Amino acid sequence: MALREPGAGELNRRITLRLRSDIPTPDEGLDSTFAEEKRRWAKIEPVSSATYSAGVQIDAKVTHRITLYYLEVVGESHEVLHGSKLYRVQRVTDMNGSHRFTVLDVEELGQVQAGGGLYG
Repeated sequence: MALREPGAGELNRRITLRLRSDIPTPDEGLDSTFAEEKRRWAKIEPVSSATYSAGVQIDAKVTHRITLYYLEVVGESHEVLHGSKLYRVQRVTDMNGSHRFTVLDVEELGQVQAGGGLYG
C-alpha cells in the first residue's frame, strides 16, 4: 500500500539534518563532530503506539516519523535537530520508491543544551 505524499503546506517544520561522528579523546571519552549540515523543510509526526511497541521489542525505538523532500545520502549516522529537540535516525525510506520524498523513522533523544549536550 502506497503512503500518502504530503500536500502543500505540510512540510512546515524547519529542521537541520547532520552527520554525526564520534572521535576518541585523550581522556578515553568521546567528542562528537558534525558534518554535512543541511537545513530542510519537513513534516514531523509521532508514530502510533503499535509502531512504537514493535520498535521497542527489537531495540530500535521509533517515536516520530519525519518526511522531507528526497535526499539520497541519509543514513543511521545522521541526527535531526528541530528547535531544541534532537532525534536519532533509525531507518530511512524512499517514500513509494518515487525519489520525491524521504521518510525518516527517528527516536527522540531529548532537549539539546546550549553547549550541545542533552538535558536529562
